[in-house]
Amino acid sequence: MIEIDVIKILEFYDEEVPSSLHHATAINAVAGEDMGAGLILHYLTQKNVSAEILPEKCSQRKKKGVRLDRWILATKNGKKVYYQTEIKNWSAHAIGGKILKVNATPNEISEYKIERWNHFWDGETLRAPQARKVLTPMKPIENNSKVEPLICFWDSMHPSGKNEPFFSVPIKDENFSRLLVFSMSAHLRNVLSSGKKKIILKMSETESRIEWLKTMFRVK
Repeated sequence: MIEIDVIKILEFYDEEVPSSLHHATAINAVAGEDMGAGLILHYLTQKNVSAEILPEKCSQRKKKGVRLDRWILATKNGKKVYYQTEIKNWSAHAIGGKILKVNATPNEISEYKIERWNHFWDGETLRAPQARKVLTPMKPIENNSKVEPLICFWDSMHPSGKNEPFFSVPIKDENFSRLLVFSMSAHLRNVLSSGKKKIILKMSETESRIEWLKTMFRVK
């Protein structure tokens, strides 16, 4: 388990503070996907949903084909849903990124969410192929199970600017009737507004990477 500083994370990804320049790609490589998955679990747990990151590869199980970042199993009232999940840490550092201050007003945040949603959504589907691949059916872990596509973005976003980090939009697709969307920034801002400045996330891969770094490098 890893403790994260909510304000520092938001400043790094949303404000693009000068000291963070040139570090986003490297930090994302170490912790980006793991943090996204950990935040999804944190959100679902708050909503009384039992959730876990599965060790199985989220793929089509072909020599060539699409592969996504995680399988996340959510269970509530005995009903299971497998989320085939793609995580994108595109933030203020990215090309086309946009800064959102940690202390932005509710109106500024709402307007930002609408703009960011329209930036990623063309009215029918996700604009970027790197994100749209989440709609490619993966090979189910369990036969006859319920599978839904979940795209996890860093940016705060919502079609109407609402304060909802986790939402769905209907899609016209032969395999899925809706797309689930989770915003890391929006969830962390809600955590901060609740008075919490630090939270603990399940980030096992990041733990291992940090331990490796400690064995090889030491700041003097």
